[in-house]
Amino acid sequence: MKKFQKVLALGLAATMLGGVFVGCNSQPATEKPAEEKPATEKPAEEKPAEEPAAPASIRVVSMFGGTDPNAVTFDNLVAKYQDANPNVTVEVESATADETWKSNVLTDFAAGNEPDVLHFFTDVTSKTIVEQGKVVPISEIQSVYPDYASNINPAALKSATCPDGVQYAIPTHGYYEGIFVNTDLFEANGVDLPTDWAKLENAITAFAKTDITPIAVALGHIPHYWIEHLILAEGGVQDHSNKDITAVKESWVNGLSYFKKFNDMGAFPVDTATTQNDLVEAQFINKQAAMFLDGSWAVGKFGDTETVALLPIPGTGNGKCDGKQLISGFSSGFYITKKAWDDPAKREAAVKFVQSMTTTEAIGEMVTVAGGGAPAANVGDLKGLSPLGAKGAAMAGEATAVDGAIDGWLAKPAWEYLLSKVAGIAAGTEDPSAVVDQIITLNNAQ
Repeated sequence: MKKFQKVLALGLAATMLGGVFVGCNSQPATEKPAEEKPATEKPAEEKPAEEPAAPASIRVVSMFGGTDPNAVTFDNLVAKYQDANPNVTVEVESATADETWKSNVLTDFAAGNEPDVLHFFTDVTSKTIVEQGKVVPISEIQSVYPDYASNINPAALKSATCPDGVQYAIPTHGYYEGIFVNTDLFEANGVDLPTDWAKLENAITAFAKTDITPIAVALGHIPHYWIEHLILAEGGVQDHSNKDITAVKESWVNGLSYFKKFNDMGAFPVDTATTQNDLVEAQFINKQAAMFLDGSWAVGKFGDTETVALLPIPGTGNGKCDGKQLISGFSSGFYITKKAWDDPAKREAAVKFVQSMTTTEAIGEMVTVAGGGAPAANVGDLKGLSPLGAKGAAMAGEATAVDGAIDGWLAKPAWEYLLSKVAGIAAGTEDPSAVVDQIITLNNAQ
């Protein structure tokens, strides 16, 4: 700036001086002025060549693994990012988001081995990493990168707020849960679809007499969805959302008691306490099971969607659940850790990575590939949804009330204790009332 001011001053002085000379040596109008020599043009300054971006390396941990329908989509987005940012090396670690994976992520954070970017839950599972101060609030990132998360709907961001009331993660798509049913099996066996509780129990009884498993579930591995839905069916959203478990203990006990009733009716695989979720899911896909409870992320896994329907859990008949209430919300997203944010060699690479994973186009693709769900950005009319995806969207649109997952707020020790007791409740070796009492104790201790 100083150099520019000096040049400007000299130019003004020369102009003024020239004016003085012209005034003193003016010629008659008839005299031809002296021919001026053309000014010598100053060569244009050459812009220095842009230096290539400094090499960077980021480690990314996600739950786009296993049988997740968006596993390939995510990998393609990562490849696209790397093509656009050849200076960045991305190390990706993706896996199925089961309890073991969740624990491994939390253990890595506790040991100081957290990744640079994390695709993880925003519910109570995130409480530890938030309390450790190891993830960066979106507002802080936006103070440096104003466009960060600018395309995300405010309602989606609010739904993905972490337990401390702060938004750290950018969601891509929300979820809904329901009962997937192989309609062709119901039709072939003359069984009504489980649109009310009596028909659900009748379906269990009818299929139990065949070689078709009524309900494909691994109670010793992932009983999560049935825990939620049995409590919802018994107590409705009003009791399901009540965090004072003591006040709604009856709904919890009665809901969990259906595990034993269903098991006694022959509802579950004989090895339900020891099998894995992927195996029972395959049973449903291969038409060896009539029903499978899961979320919108599972829609894309079913190829023959013409003969698969998606239904809400019916109410048990006590008037609390009308059969159109759903478990739904935004419960996961992309975090940037303090480890990456505080490292000049990683910050921009991490920010650009998350932005590339959460563009409106990427979100639309994820929702389409997953077969439905709620997009976190305004993607417009999605084309290419399967018939099953359309059914799921219709079910979500007709919901009379929704609530998030119980493990989104229940203290982790209480939730893990409950998971460990479900198979025992089904077998009759655990008392549901005693289990709920212990859940209350563990939850209140946090």
